[in-house]
Amino acid sequence: MDDRQDFRTAIAAQPQWLERAAASAASVIGAVPVTPWAPDETVAVVGMGASTHAGAVFVTALREAGVRAINLDASAVAGFPDGYRPADHVIVVSESGRSPEPIAAAAKLGVPPIVVTNDPSSPVTAGARVVVPLGGFTDSGVYTIGYTTTLVALAAIARAHGVDLGDPADMAGVAATALRDFADAAPAIAAALDERRFVDIVGLGPSAGSAQAVALLFREAPGLASAPFETLQYLHGPMESSGPHSATLLFGDGRERGVAEQLRAAGALVIRMITHPADGGSVGEPGVCHLSVAADGYAGAVAEIVFAQLIAAELADRRGVDVGHFRFPQPDTKLPAVS
Repeated sequence: MDDRQDFRTAIAAQPQWLERAAASAASVIGAVPVTPWAPDETVAVVGMGASTHAGAVFVTALREAGVRAINLDASAVAGFPDGYRPADHVIVVSESGRSPEPIAAAAKLGVPPIVVTNDPSSPVTAGARVVVPLGGFTDSGVYTIGYTTTLVALAAIARAHGVDLGDPADMAGVAATALRDFADAAPAIAAALDERRFVDIVGLGPSAGSAQAVALLFREAPGLASAPFETLQYLHGPMESSGPHSATLLFGDGRERGVAEQLRAAGALVIRMITHPADGGSVGEPGVCHLSVAADGYAGAVAEIVFAQLIAAELADRRGVDVGHFRFPQPDTKLPAVS
């Protein structure tokens, strides 16, 4: 699965793949015995790269629903002592199924995991309790479809275990709405970002996971220096480097309003993305983008990443970047594909 799809084509194709992923996940999970997660049990999500950031969105949503949950970098698991068991239930996420760190983590944590992957025949599935396939699509070099379908698959897993984060089948519609709502705004936002030295990505709750995913996306695709922050952490020093040379992308409509006012007063470019229709509170505020249909909470993470993907594609074109052709290819981030 080393062939890669064009970045823009992959972005546009997400609604159809999210719909398929929801149906596939429901079918697979429905065919095996599943019991609800107990209140005194811990759920761990393990991944690398963008999969880690999808895990951050998911784990935060689980905690808000009352589930004890942790998000682990697969690389950190390598340092755990043998026999160390941080959770009762483990979900390992690897789109390719060939990243060595999740493969090693799956074997070390001592719990037969649920594995989420785009390639059910890949090495990461060895020893899995259940394999939830994402769909077998060809993704872009900078992952797009894989990230959003992972969010869908994780929501389906949660639902099967008694935790409702929203209907996974509805997330395709959220992606389609975001594609439609933000396509026209993306070129101007990209042009404004291109004039700044760096961008901070800021959000609270599940949107903090989106901030992580978007910061990676902006680094990988258009090569824009970026860093993610949780909204309240951002108040404790990080925003001090902002000014006429910088930009901040804010996800949210709470404390983010006051942050936006302060940053604009300092000359920073501020973009605020909100996952529900305008309610009058942001009328006249520059740089605010609303989703036309409410998708707050977990589903909002789909809209947030699609919004950023559209901007990243425009910015990459402005900079002449061939998205997915990396300047620093690494020899050990993927095991060889088996033909």
